[in-house]
Amino acid sequence: MKRLLFVHTALAVLCLFADVARCDQVTGDRFVDPSAAIDRYLAESWRQASIEPSARSGDAEFCRRVWLDLAGVAPPVWRLRTFLADPAPDKRDRLIDSLLESTRFANHMADRWNAFLLPAETAEQNRQNAAELQTWLRQQFLKNTPYDHLVGRFLTAGGKSDRGPAIFYTSRNLEPVKLAAATSRLFLGVQLECAQCHDHPYARWTQDDFWSFAAFFAQLRLSDSDMRGGGQAIEDRSGTEVLFPESDRVMSPRYPGASSPPEADPTDFRRRQLTIWLASRNNPYFARAAANRVWAHLFGRGIVDPVDAMDSSHPPSHPELLQFLADYLVEQRFDLRALYRVVANSDAYQRSSETRDATRPPADSFAAMNIKTLSASQYFDSLRQNVLMGGQNAGGTQMARTEFLRRMDAADADSTDFPHGVVQVLGMMNGPEMLAATAEQQSGLIASMDAPFFDDADRIEMLFLACLSRPPTDDERHQFLAYLNEETQQSAASRLSDLTWILLNTAECFVCP
Repeated sequence: MKRLLFVHTALAVLCLFADVARCDQVTGDRFVDPSAAIDRYLAESWRQASIEPSARSGDAEFCRRVWLDLAGVAPPVWRLRTFLADPAPDKRDRLIDSLLESTRFANHMADRWNAFLLPAETAEQNRQNAAELQTWLRQQFLKNTPYDHLVGRFLTAGGKSDRGPAIFYTSRNLEPVKLAAATSRLFLGVQLECAQCHDHPYARWTQDDFWSFAAFFAQLRLSDSDMRGGGQAIEDRSGTEVLFPESDRVMSPRYPGASSPPEADPTDFRRRQLTIWLASRNNPYFARAAANRVWAHLFGRGIVDPVDAMDSSHPPSHPELLQFLADYLVEQRFDLRALYRVVANSDAYQRSSETRDATRPPADSFAAMNIKTLSASQYFDSLRQNVLMGGQNAGGTQMARTEFLRRMDAADADSTDFPHGVVQVLGMMNGPEMLAATAEQQSGLIASMDAPFFDDADRIEMLFLACLSRPPTDDERHQFLAYLNEETQQSAASRLSDLTWILLNTAECFVCP
């Protein structure tokens, strides 16, 4: 019976989402060329501020950027060579499309959202549950599940407490306060928890707003599951309410910014009411928060920054652009791939991170690409793919990856500042992954360059393509050739190992340009 009720509820939610999308669809000529529209909004802001944007990025810079942003890994050397040699004018468009349709994109998005959705301490304490959520997310992104449906499945999650989206609730112990804080930050882009103990000092939110929002999660319970395999299940039960602090006042559920509670339906449960409101055009936050998060992913900072502080004290740098992106996402029925595609195809995204002169434009102008620090997963996966290349004892197992991420991951996945401390950096430079990548006997890259058809110039180019995703400059080639040709007792493989270590520890290797 519980299983049938859960299936019935899930189908009802999907149908309601479909109705909302049809009713809320935005139409009009403004979406004929959305990438060009993005550039027009930005160009007007640059004109008003007398800002000269940077030039278009070179092919190598663009290829490294779009692979890291959309696939979560630096381009494989052979793919980079193919792209650089391709004379077709539409090769960037085709690369963007191929990456968005790839398994790598789904894996990378699952990595990012797993980090967003689970508190760091939860992922550490219960890695099995984190892996369950990762697998579920990967499946959703492979299917290109619409974003409103994806979030709806989180918020209406039921069934076994250790499966898929239900982990969002159990990782926060089903506590209404924690769930209200996480839901508002992740899906609405607002920090309602700042009003938990007192009215927000800078934004419009009051204590009543916070505790009324928490009331949507008041009726969650864990019960013994009658599903196959046993365990506990998440259920909604009436009879429990949230009380305003230090009082006996029962808080009725109310949407943020609303003046009164939603109309109560005795056959409905509160989380489903919240989910329906999220996808409605009456909700001014959901689509804007999602669009801002996509922009922050690709540009290193949001139009509103931080991404979870969409309030009067953090106004958007380009309000019309943000609203345009939100409207486009709604028009596309919350298709995240479609939004990623139009942003990545814009001239703004494809501008160089190098400026025309020494004066760098403000980061929130987006007149030059913000340089983004690689996440730990991006660094490890790029190292394993292009340098270790499956070499003996390369440490490329999932266990090695998990341990590396545990040591290195920073809290903020959208940061444009180098997030690691001195201890972590030293650990990266001297850790087992780096030792394996630069060891003559373990590095697949170094072993591959022992082929007789390689000369030293070829080896140097291969090193730069594998480590930095670009060919060497003339000066770099000259210096590296001089080192390889020195009269010394050191073997050629040992010298290649030294050069690999140098490139892997340059600042350029740790960033997405």
